[in-house]
Amino acid sequence: MDARLSFSRLVCCLCWFYSCLILSGCDSTESPRSMANHKAVTTDDLIQFNQRKLMAQDHLLDSLVELWNWNDVPSFNALATGLRIVLRESSSRDEALYLTDDSVRWNVDIKLVDSTDVMFWSADHPLVFHGSRSAWPSGFQELAHALSVGDSAECLMPAHMAWGLTGWSNRVPQEAALLFRIRVLPVEQNVDTAQGMSNWLQLISRFEKGTFDPEPEWCSQPVLIGSSCLAWGDRKSKSPAVKFVRGTPVSLTMRTQVLVSSESQKDLGWRTWEYEWGDEGQCLPIIEELMAADWRFKRWECWCPAEKAFGAKGFPEVGIYPDEVVGFQWEILETSKKQQANS
Repeated sequence: MDARLSFSRLVCCLCWFYSCLILSGCDSTESPRSMANHKAVTTDDLIQFNQRKLMAQDHLLDSLVELWNWNDVPSFNALATGLRIVLRESSSRDEALYLTDDSVRWNVDIKLVDSTDVMFWSADHPLVFHGSRSAWPSGFQELAHALSVGDSAECLMPAHMAWGLTGWSNRVPQEAALLFRIRVLPVEQNVDTAQGMSNWLQLISRFEKGTFDPEPEWCSQPVLIGSSCLAWGDRKSKSPAVKFVRGTPVSLTMRTQVLVSSESQKDLGWRTWEYEWGDEGQCLPIIEELMAADWRFKRWECWCPAEKAFGAKGFPEVGIYPDEVVGFQWEILETSKKQQANS
């Protein structure tokens, strides 16, 4: 308990220091005339400003490393990119198995450094990460290359290696550092024929082998989106970014499919509806989450476990049950151009 309180006080103090650093040089008592006499902000000024922010976050992460005694662990490693990694359990590199496209499977819990939950993937439904064709930030790729199958580790990832200035959806704020607790799972061989393997892991295996892709007639130029699902945006549908705010009228058309097994699929058809953005119960959270990941797309395809989309019981009223995989194809209709711009 004392360590947690000390950690909370440390984070608060460092965040206060970080805010003061960003606001340094501002004088709210200056008159408009005196402010007008200040020279224009130059490129060098912006570079120095960003360097000060990086230094402030480095001090924060170094302080956490010291607080948690990571420096005393022989396996601790601070990479040149800013990642700070401590191995809790390690396997021999000779035992590590990787697919040809550097795929890895992570059981991982990701939090902000103040312990706010960000996202979690279990061993049963792991994050499958593709170093060569993934939309995940560069820090994920760096961490994937630093770990082997069987490794368990913790990692502090600075903002510039994560989601940086933009943040991510409603989960990761701007300029947020991340804390990973991760276990690298073995690569499953011939997973799609394994007895008792879930439909979701069978689908992941097909995707890794290049035998499962979005429907080309729907998503003709697919771009993989970083998500706990298999999700793509259609590059061909991109247009200038328009961010929805709560209450924005949205009009969607969406098709729902169910992958009962690798040989059996149900098509539940298309439906069109209008709702207000952020109105709970009107749109599946996973759909809004993916739309918010990149506002420029207007057409998407997504596949995920039924439990991820509808909860532990699935949606039996329409024939969607736990352990099945559900797929969505959806598009924003032109009538939604009434939305408010905030790009």
